[in-house]
Amino acid sequence: MALMSGLLCMGLWGTAIAQQTAEEEASGGSDHDRGARAEVSNHAEMERALEPILSSQALRGVTVGLHVEDVRSGEVLYSYNADRLMNPASNVKMMTAAVILEKLGPSHTFRTELSTGEFSEGRVENLYVRGEGEAFLLFDDVLSWAGQLRLKGVEEIEGDLVIDDGIFAGEYLPPGFDMRDVGAAYRSPIGAVSVNFNAVTAIVEPADEIGSAPKVRLHPPNTHVQVVNRARTVGGRLGRVHVTAEVDDQGGTTLVVGGTIGVQADPVSQRKRIEDPPAFAGSVIAEALSLVGIEFEGVIRRGEAPESPKVLLTHRSRPMMDVVSAMNKWSNNFMAEQLWRGLGVMEEEPSTWEASRMEAKQVLESKGWANGSYRWFNGSGLYDGNEVSARQFVELLKTMYDHRYGPEFMSSLAIAGVDGTMAHRLGDDVTKGNLRAKTGTLRDVAALSGYVRTKSGRLVAFSILFNDTPRRAWNYRNVQDDLARAIAEFEG
Repeated sequence: MALMSGLLCMGLWGTAIAQQTAEEEASGGSDHDRGARAEVSNHAEMERALEPILSSQALRGVTVGLHVEDVRSGEVLYSYNADRLMNPASNVKMMTAAVILEKLGPSHTFRTELSTGEFSEGRVENLYVRGEGEAFLLFDDVLSWAGQLRLKGVEEIEGDLVIDDGIFAGEYLPPGFDMRDVGAAYRSPIGAVSVNFNAVTAIVEPADEIGSAPKVRLHPPNTHVQVVNRARTVGGRLGRVHVTAEVDDQGGTTLVVGGTIGVQADPVSQRKRIEDPPAFAGSVIAEALSLVGIEFEGVIRRGEAPESPKVLLTHRSRPMMDVVSAMNKWSNNFMAEQLWRGLGVMEEEPSTWEASRMEAKQVLESKGWANGSYRWFNGSGLYDGNEVSARQFVELLKTMYDHRYGPEFMSSLAIAGVDGTMAHRLGDDVTKGNLRAKTGTLRDVAALSGYVRTKSGRLVAFSILFNDTPRRAWNYRNVQDDLARAIAEFEG
């Protein structure tokens, strides 16, 4: 049932999850050393297949790291700049997945508790919402809470709606996310009580009359996010709408809608990050309460739940295996940072980013990663700060293959030509359904690491890292795919 639930969630929420992906920015660096040669090449056939691609004009100016090993024997089949530390972009999420599975296991769930101090005659004093950092909490879940409260006889909240997110301490914005100030959904903050990946979708529909402002509604519905509508309805069927997210004077989020939309156009949806997770979550919860007829006229505020509250409802998240799968298949930054932050939670101590970093490193180094041999800055791989080598990724893949939670780890990777970020890549006969990998794309970084079974029957782990791409990195995916395809066609 858990697997079916996870697959259903992928279908229903794949688009929203994917829109949380970092497929944009990154770092700079030095030119590729065209004189570099393969460090180890045990098979001349693979060398003949890979080296023409590596030395081609297509990779001029690109720094490349590549490593391929037989998973079972550990035999190195090909290695090229494999120990060079490079920006791995979202390949970092494999590290996050491995550590979180090791630390918490695939069946772990996160709890959100709704409680009050007093409840009598349909009225509750204050409604407290205490979270543990669930990464996959959706508006449907919140609406279900409201319905359950109504069925329990709750008719009115006399006091306030109090969001208790004290299990996390410090900044909501993950490390490195401040390198750029953009309103993209892939750059959302995190929080112990977070709804819909801390992002909101503006749905813009044409007005009935040309010249009028179009209709704008928000999903999830809330009153925290404000809308400034400067768009206009025009003739035709085209939608040229643009939405920007701005921080207002109170630290909230304002969406500014501009451009034009044709009177016969389909609705246009754009997804943007929010600024204040507890205020946003509280507003979404309040809206859900209103939809089921529960009255609330108090304020939404942060605070602590009482030590011995009257528990009204306890919500359990999807199991960790579902969350890790969604994170890796769709390269969801919010989920990665939410899970990474959860690593730092200790008994009676709230999590900080530094505590999470230290715990993540401790787990990884217990698996043989030497201290100082890599840099792990955040859980998602967004922007600069992470440095890992191709050989280290292959070691991670080999370790997880034999791990007790190896099946959950492997199944979390996108399948070539089938799903996730690999749905439209490597869909030819030799790789479709056969190659599983984690993608990674920033402005001048492209990464692809995973498993594939070769024509000769070997299960191999590979890592292909491109840095310093002279053009936007997505232009180099075809070359990366050529390398992966050549590995899959290996017959030695």
